[in-house]
Amino acid sequence: MKTTSRLLTLTVILGLAFSTFACAPSPTPVPTPSPSPATPAASPSPTAAPTQTAVPTRTPTPRPDHTRAFLDALLPGANSCHPDRTAEDIGVYIYDLTDDRELVSVNADVPFQFASAFKGPVLTYFLSSCRAYWDSSSAEWQEHFQDLEAARNIEYYTSADYEQALAEFLSDPKNWKDVGDFSAERRYVSNGLAGDIDTRYFILAKIYGMIAQSRNLATADALKFVYENCLPAEHPQMEADCGGPNALTSFNAWFDQFTGLAYESGAPRRGLYEWNNVVENAADGPREEALSTSGLTDSCANQSAVLKCDPSARAVNTYTARDLFQFYSALYRLDDKRLRGAAFSLLELDEPGPARGPLKNLTRSLGAVSLSKNGHAFYHNGSINADAGIVLYKGRAYVIVTLSFNALESMSRLYGQYDKDGKPAGKPGLIQNLLQTETR
Repeated sequence: MKTTSRLLTLTVILGLAFSTFACAPSPTPVPTPSPSPATPAASPSPTAAPTQTAVPTRTPTPRPDHTRAFLDALLPGANSCHPDRTAEDIGVYIYDLTDDRELVSVNADVPFQFASAFKGPVLTYFLSSCRAYWDSSSAEWQEHFQDLEAARNIEYYTSADYEQALAEFLSDPKNWKDVGDFSAERRYVSNGLAGDIDTRYFILAKIYGMIAQSRNLATADALKFVYENCLPAEHPQMEADCGGPNALTSFNAWFDQFTGLAYESGAPRRGLYEWNNVVENAADGPREEALSTSGLTDSCANQSAVLKCDPSARAVNTYTARDLFQFYSALYRLDDKRLRGAAFSLLELDEPGPARGPLKNLTRSLGAVSLSKNGHAFYHNGSINADAGIVLYKGRAYVIVTLSFNALESMSRLYGQYDKDGKPAGKPGLIQNLLQTETR
């Protein structure tokens, strides 16, 4: 009985235990934590990333302000009428052709009288228009040389032998001054009788004299010669109401085209207004000479220069310093090597006389080359002094232009002083200092 009771009790206990286990709620699952990344072992001596050493950037040397230096050295004028406030009538423009940059600009757009400085452009006008008379490689030369009537109906002057000798002689423009002697020495002779001299190329002696000796009569003759003998029908012309066409209007139209100058309609133009009478030195003293262009005008080239800031004192025949810079820049960059070479050969001439201006004196003293033309004249109790051209110095090329009226002190400061033989007679001027600074 006891055994049965114990078994019954054990059965009840086991049943309750089983019942409790079956009815218990399921345990809530515990999320598994994400594994932490392994902590790297500490380096006993941590090494920082290498630092790059900074290389200092070289600061370029600032270019000198040449315009400021020129203005500081030239005479200032509180009451000046000029944009750069110079006391004297002076215009300066200097340009570095090698690096294509402006170096100096002082009153560069103010019109001033050019005197004989316009003869450099006249030379180029002749060379570009009259190839028949100097360029033996051109078709124009061949046509003109073979023209029997122009050769005075003497077949010898159209022969191959004569042409070869003539072309060889004229190939060096420095020979042009002696073209008359060449013709006389090779004068046609038949049966002991001398024929007419070949004068077809005598204009070249005048071109030489215009540049090397600044001859005014030769310049007028050159202008007329181009107009009457060389211009094609389609050559540029000024408007009819400018007084032309004539030798002056045609030259001015060519100059504007060659340099790329343009004017607004009705605006006064710069250039050669007239080329009438000039005073020439003769054995018995100065005398006035009438030029072959006397009486001709280009009434549209009426932009005047104001002399000494006096509105009542005006003068024509003007360019600005920038105008002449544009001319010489165009000549320097000209693709026509034969024309450019002939022009350079003549503009390089440096003979004693009136054509030896301050730019020639300066470059001669420096061992440089000046392809330039100066101008000097007395006018209204004052003096015009001009010079313009290309300077070749230590492998570099510059255009230098100075135009002035009664500005002797300013010109002296620009160029320095020279004696009557063109030798330095004092301290160097501003332009020499600039050239030497730029070529160090």
